[in-house]
Amino acid sequence: MSSSGSTPLTPITSVGSMSSHIDKVVPTADQSGIVSNFSTVLWQGILKAAKNMSLDRNTVNLTGLTKYGPKLPDDLEGATELLGFAIWHIADEPRPNQHPNLTHGPRTGLRRQWDLMKPRPTVCEISERKDFNFSDSASNGLAFMFLAWSYIISVYLLEEQKTPVIYEEATAPSGDETPTGNQFIVDLGDASDEECRWWSALLSPGQGWKAADSGLPVWAVTYTGNMKFVVMNQPTASGPSEDEPCEEGPTQIRPPTSREAVRFLSRFASMYDLESQAALGLAMALTIPLHDNMSSTIQLPEPHLVRPNEAFHLSMVDKEFRNLSYYMVLSSNPAFFASALWAVFWEPEIDCNLVSSWCDPIIDIVKPLIEAENFELLGHVLALRRPGVGALWYGLAACGATETILAIVPFLQTLHTPVPARLLAEVSIWTDTPQSFMDLSGSGPYLQGNQISRADLWRIRHEYWNAWKDGVHFRHPPTTPFQPFGYIDSDEVESMIRGHVDCPRHHWEYTGFTWSLQNGIELTHEPCVLPTPSFAQFDTEPHLYLPPAGSGEPDHDIDHTASRRAVGDMFRWATTEIEKSGRSIYSHPWVNVKSHFAFVDKEGKRGPRTLMRLSELTMARVREWVANREDDEEVAGAGED
Repeated sequence: MSSSGSTPLTPITSVGSMSSHIDKVVPTADQSGIVSNFSTVLWQGILKAAKNMSLDRNTVNLTGLTKYGPKLPDDLEGATELLGFAIWHIADEPRPNQHPNLTHGPRTGLRRQWDLMKPRPTVCEISERKDFNFSDSASNGLAFMFLAWSYIISVYLLEEQKTPVIYEEATAPSGDETPTGNQFIVDLGDASDEECRWWSALLSPGQGWKAADSGLPVWAVTYTGNMKFVVMNQPTASGPSEDEPCEEGPTQIRPPTSREAVRFLSRFASMYDLESQAALGLAMALTIPLHDNMSSTIQLPEPHLVRPNEAFHLSMVDKEFRNLSYYMVLSSNPAFFASALWAVFWEPEIDCNLVSSWCDPIIDIVKPLIEAENFELLGHVLALRRPGVGALWYGLAACGATETILAIVPFLQTLHTPVPARLLAEVSIWTDTPQSFMDLSGSGPYLQGNQISRADLWRIRHEYWNAWKDGVHFRHPPTTPFQPFGYIDSDEVESMIRGHVDCPRHHWEYTGFTWSLQNGIELTHEPCVLPTPSFAQFDTEPHLYLPPAGSGEPDHDIDHTASRRAVGDMFRWATTEIEKSGRSIYSHPWVNVKSHFAFVDKEGKRGPRTLMRLSELTMARVREWVANREDDEEVAGAGED
């Protein structure tokens, strides 16, 4: 898939990475320069294309998230959390002649468990930003869309839980209050008392509604009231000719169901030609659990309403409501959502020691946009980069300068972020967007001569972590998405998985997500579309090659902070199975295996809650290796190359 020329609306990939058996950790100036130039051309091309974009009804598309992802389980009565795991099967079972008895059973992912409720709502306010305007509408109603979708999603969950909803006391200010400069009139036209009461509750300072029981859905928000909304309506055709302020109404008026609220929102959108903004307003609401996780205040674009001469007939709000159960799974778990977001910054062919050279040009593109609060252009850029998660980035960007947006540049500089950044293989399937080299199958035979790439070996170790006692460490994938560099000899592969090296390449197919219900029943949700993505487009032959690792001097002139972290994370993941030919890598300061094991020792003493503890046998074996390594004068003189 080409990265040159015009920027396509498809995943953009391709840099070649050609590693020699001489593994130098610090890249050469030539290698750094080639990757930096590639990244610069690629991201500048995306920026150029993004500047020519505008928002319309086709820009934000959430429906792709329904093809492969699961929907909420049907039985949620009384449930306050979700628990489930993904399942993969090998496609076209390979049967190597050398190992006829080798089998490849199904592979289950880690169990994911997360809360559906929270103790308090997430804060939102109206900003002074006048961005995210749609070319096909004179109005900007994203603030209203966001607040309405927040309610609809929350009440949808409460209905599934069989939990009633009630109004709080606060209402939006009435029309007889003294006008202020920061006051906004919301004319509902010929709205019913129920509809008027609902909008008044949403636009009042505070939450406006609550669950009858304790706790709130993770999509609940509270409005600061920094802009005063005056909700007006004309109750009946025979009533007064002028609009009247909505009153609190009879105390028996109950909050609308989720379906009734959809009808109210549809009428409002029809009145102000907001249909094209329905998907973005929903995408913004889907980011709420992530903002809550980061204690962020959501900053909504300043509203602007223009009532056209005739109302528009709508279908978008109803369409999105029908897909809500799918969207809610991805949205409800901040780890899922963040995992999808960070996929835009990964490039399949970038080795872990070249991450800084890849990321620095990205910083040059996105940092000025963030500093200038040009979040609309930022959304276009990131959506072009990875269309599968484009709608999620639009939703996040439209929420303003939140903690997640402000974490982008520090993440690119260091690969560290307080925002959840775990790599979750099932999310890559749900979004049709791989996040890591571990999500790809690769192509061709595993063995090239008598060698296997470390990237392929890392995949096999993760796929068959249960093949031997000490393999449990490999059940968790590496924490960095960028592939390890280099090759190792096949006879250095641990014997427990060596047979798989001779297999035709493994191609795993996602077959569903299994919900573990609170009544003990397990229910598997299969994808709506089969087969699920193979990401074959990311495995195309690279067309840009790097010089071999053994040629040239190490480049110490650039800041390698991100590369240092990526290399350390990647190779420390494999320290239970250190190959002899790679000993200079594991003892390199960027990996610092000795300090790593001191840390593991310390964590191990804290008890079984540590996820990736090493067995005493493994620890003893590696300590012996470290001791022998320190006595090896020849290798000790290798320096930092």
